[in-house]
Amino acid sequence: MKRLQKNLLLLNNVFSSISKRRILLCLIFLDSFLGLSQIANFVTNGGFEKKINCNYPNNLNKAIGWNCLGVDTTNFGSFLCAINCYSNAPNNGAGFQYPRSGDTYYRMQVLCQNCPLSARIYPKNRLKDKLKAGATYCTKMYVSRQDASPYGISDLDFFFGDNSLDTINYCYTPLTYLNPQVKNPSTNIISDTLNWVLITGTFVATGNEKYLVLGNFETDNGTTSSLVDTSFGTSVWAVYFVDDVSCIDIDLQAFGGNDGAVIPGDSVYLGRESDVGIDEACMWYKLPTVITPTTPAIATIAGFWIKPVTSCTYVVRQEICGHVKWDTVIIAMNPVGLVQLSVVEGALEVFPNPAQDFIELKISNINLLKEFNSISIYNNLGQLMREEEVVFENKTLILNTNDLENGVYFLNLKSNKLGTVSKRFVIAR
Repeated sequence: MKRLQKNLLLLNNVFSSISKRRILLCLIFLDSFLGLSQIANFVTNGGFEKKINCNYPNNLNKAIGWNCLGVDTTNFGSFLCAINCYSNAPNNGAGFQYPRSGDTYYRMQVLCQNCPLSARIYPKNRLKDKLKAGATYCTKMYVSRQDASPYGISDLDFFFGDNSLDTINYCYTPLTYLNPQVKNPSTNIISDTLNWVLITGTFVATGNEKYLVLGNFETDNGTTSSLVDTSFGTSVWAVYFVDDVSCIDIDLQAFGGNDGAVIPGDSVYLGRESDVGIDEACMWYKLPTVITPTTPAIATIAGFWIKPVTSCTYVVRQEICGHVKWDTVIIAMNPVGLVQLSVVEGALEVFPNPAQDFIELKISNINLLKEFNSISIYNNLGQLMREEEVVFENKTLILNTNDLENGVYFLNLKSNKLGTVSKRFVIAR
């Protein structure tokens, strides 16, 4: 992106200012699109919202990316519940439950002793892409026990498999030969019919994972279960509603978007494409807000549109199974200013990095810094550590850092006319 912007400057005598503006806006859009295209949640249609159509029957294969494992399945005990599509939610005839998010959730039977064929259902998802070998993934799904379900169980697990799953024709008996990579603890029997209960865990991928299969992979007698409703006599079965299924790399980098610019009155998209799992992992803040554990976020979603009236800086905090990542995005109010900021950013050096008791700011052309009149230092939580007015008269400026603890910091050079240039540095003693 920076190289392309520098090449644009070389075209200064060829294109008009309007042409340059259009080229730059296209580059900004392309750079942002590349960030949006990175897969966050590998589960296709994790909320069951996208459907082929709403015609009867409302079986699982109507949800894009999903079907039932095995060609013998007759979908007994399995169907989609949707408010607007099938009008069987929240009251689906066997229980009352609103979707955790969106319009749709899925009903699956996971235990039924002495039942006919297809008594168990194993929903299968075609992942958006194969997982990366050696990477650790965070898996999540939310479940709620159906009201008409005498038993609650703990064996609600995740299995990730390769092409060999395509050879399975019969799954009406327990698939005990499949060993789930992520298992719900046996002590966590899900009996709640009111709330959506999170089941989550991590695993290391082999790189061959193409499908995700949900369900109970234990024998009937081996299933950890508990009788929670005695009104059904001696019947033994368990049925659950499922929603918001996700599989995300725990080392996925936070993405606030690429630094860009908008013409006054236009909008710009920040972050990633909204998706199950990654939305609730992201919390957005607008600087200069001081970010603390209790600071309310302005948005909890992977990405959203803004219509700025001044140059602004946003920070996104992303937490995947306890792993926290941060990213900052700066939006300038005019493309020409963005080019100038890019030139300053490329020419400005901060060293030593990592630093101890001081850092030096060095630039070969002091004229580039004439418009900048203040320096701010933020920690990686967005908290302002120091702010001071400066006048750049020399090519080198020394800042004392002996009051800063070890960690990652952001140095912001501010110009009332052009905006802000941000440089990251590390204190390590």
